Amino acid sequence: MMKSNFFHKPHLSPIWTVLLLGIILFSCKENEKPSVPQTKITITGIELISGTVPNGRANASVSWNHLFPSDFQVTFKNTQDGKSYDLRINPNDFSKSYSIELPAGSYSYQGNPSNTNPISSELPITVTGEVQVGASAVNLKLKGYSTYGLLTFSKRNVPTPPLLANGTSSPLVEKSGFYYVYHKETSLKVDVPLAGGKKIRLPVTNSAFSHAQFQFRATGDTDPDQFITKHFSLNQRSFTLSPEGFPTELVPYLPVDLPQSQRETSGLAWVQGKLFSINDGGNAAEIYELNPQTGALLRTITVEGVSNIDWEDLAVSQTHVFVGDFGNNLGNRKDLRILKISIADLISQTKVQPQLIEFSFSDQSQFSFTANSHNFDCEAMVFANGKIHLFSKNWTDSKTKHYTLSSDAGKHSAALIGEWDTQGLITGADVTSDGKHLVLIGYENKGISSRAFVWGIPNFNGNTIASSKGYQFFLGSPISLGQTEGITFTGTLETKISGESLSLAGSSTPPRMFELDWNGIFTP
Repeated sequence: MMKSNFFHKPHLSPIWTVLLLGIILFSCKENEKPSVPQTKITITGIELISGTVPNGRANASVSWNHLFPSDFQVTFKNTQDGKSYDLRINPNDFSKSYSIELPAGSYSYQGNPSNTNPISSELPITVTGEVQVGASAVNLKLKGYSTYGLLTFSKRNVPTPPLLANGTSSPLVEKSGFYYVYHKETSLKVDVPLAGGKKIRLPVTNSAFSHAQFQFRATGDTDPDQFITKHFSLNQRSFTLSPEGFPTELVPYLPVDLPQSQRETSGLAWVQGKLFSINDGGNAAEIYELNPQTGALLRTITVEGVSNIDWEDLAVSQTHVFVGDFGNNLGNRKDLRILKISIADLISQTKVQPQLIEFSFSDQSQFSFTANSHNFDCEAMVFANGKIHLFSKNWTDSKTKHYTLSSDAGKHSAALIGEWDTQGLITGADVTSDGKHLVLIGYENKGISSRAFVWGIPNFNGNTIASSKGYQFFLGSPISLGQTEGITFTGTLETKISGESLSLAGSSTPPRMFELDWNGIFTP
């Protein structure tokens, strides 16, 4: 019996099968949501934002263009749904177009520096801000911030790149007539080579968004570099070079106010890593230990059996500290003396007994003068080559006489061995721990226009200063520094200097302490 064809399944070819499935799937697929509109955001630049907007300079000749890291990522984050979108840019080249398409909404943007080294040839920046994205295209200038400052040196009279004295001697970068570096530290020291083979170590205090700029000018140099204060506030300083090749000024740094107990500080000494000070005439017969960083009073040591007629300086040997009671404003003292105190007692006791070294000047026979009209005052002393060395404060000719004296207790004559035209009044002295290099501190005798100064005398070695070569450096006005009286090396080629309180020209200056660095001028 034949089967009926009524239930016969027709055979479909493979191609028809695929088409049929496609039709079925298409008819079953849900309707897709419409695409979200995208808006184009174009980055046109970076605007550096600081706390203040510096003023321009009409006579400026140099505009500094910052160098940024060349590969920088900016992330845009939608404040509603939290989605993030990244864009990479080169902040140094906006001739190219940097754009990104974002859905409409409110966004914050953020970009952080990849370079976080404290010293950099590029300016590390952070960009941060907000942008509203709507239907229209947006041109966006990013807001940039930095925690770095800029340091530059004009290349004139600086033949090779200065080196950062940070343990690695990192050289500054050369750029079109300048050496520069961006730095995060607020305080730096830089070894600056000068024409003629001279060198100094320059302390630099700077802050974020500040540009510290230095130039060294020899006699006859003209047209100093004048910077437009663009983005960064400008602190520019020009040094004049002496015929010897050193600048005529040094930069005091790390200033601190001393307590009122030190208002008439007249001498400093560094003893076994500790700092000691004395006050001059009419004060208590006391030696004070100070905090070397802050100047705060740590300890008071009473010197028994003597008074403070006119204490003026401190000197140190391997075994003893010497207190010079030889201030002689009237030139009539016949009781000049030096107190000799054991270092072991000074370090461990609060009361000490001195030995006495009594002396007179070998060239003084007259003892009757009007005040400040003679050359037998004395405020400076060092110990070197087994002897005490005294340096007079000459009121009449602004020179200093150099005497040597036995360090043994008893009565002695201070022998005159030399003289130096210091061009001012000498108030303190010290030598390096090896006795090699001598410094003298003082100030000009010119009233309100006086300047504080120091003399650096290399290769002193306890010899007469008359045969030495020395260099004078000015420090600034006593109105800002105090009346500079005490100076001491701190075991290195750095010195601490103290200035007693001063009232001058209607202003009052508290007792102060600051530092100088002699690296380069002196060699170890």
